[in-house]
Amino acid sequence: MKRELWLRLARYHFDNLVPAHLVDHVTAAFGGTDASTRAFAAKLGRKLGWKTGFALRAITEYKKFVFLGVTSEFSVTPPRVIDQVWHEHILFSRPYREFCRDVLQRDFDHNPELVPVDAQTGAYEAQYAATLDLYDEEFNTEPPPDIWGIPKFKRSGLVRAGRSPLRRVDSADASTAYEATPLYTFFDGSGDGGHSHASMPEFGGGGGFTGGGGEASWTDDSGAHGSGDAGASDGGSSGSDGSGCSSSCGGGCSS
Repeated sequence: MKRELWLRLARYHFDNLVPAHLVDHVTAAFGGTDASTRAFAAKLGRKLGWKTGFALRAITEYKKFVFLGVTSEFSVTPPRVIDQVWHEHILFSRPYREFCRDVLQRDFDHNPELVPVDAQTGAYEAQYAATLDLYDEEFNTEPPPDIWGIPKFKRSGLVRAGRSPLRRVDSADASTAYEATPLYTFFDGSGDGGHSHASMPEFGGGGGFTGGGGEASWTDDSGAHGSGDAGASDGGSSGSDGSGCSSSCGGGCSS
């Protein structure tokens, strides 16, 4: 089930964000098989001051975050950069509902902190640390620090925090919606064109992310892969703002 979910996420190109009367315009303006994704990245770039390559990488990491939230048994908490991508996706309210229905096949709600409360902020910090650990486990690679290293609250580096009490312990629990086996092990070179996690960038191998199916390589306007330079953006270069948010899917939510 994890494999199928990841392939649906990898093959989702934000096409439903584009109104029918703008399809030809977006295709002409951005070209390629990922025109809608590039249009979404351009919107992020304009609003947040991000370079194209960085915005595209942030979108890729957003998909990974969503995967973790759907398959985990606790509510996940994003870093600031991914939270901003999530916010912008949710603003397209009907397409976001369709994304949850068709791609995730369940709701994936955003739960921001209303007022700073020490106990709640502490819970978000613990969730964030557990989310980083889960990323490493599922994708068999460390999260890129230029995207995942900017939390919405203070945390010292990207050192693994060890097994968090939030993490599942009993993988045989009948309530577990997804198998406990890490995602990367499902891409061992067999099936789906012989893809191996060692050569797939979403699992730490290869080059720039290609959308899971090898459709297109994402580069910035100069032709070089995004370096993570977010420019003078509000989210890509600023520090902690002391607030947090989490998903409400996770913790064994049902399909």
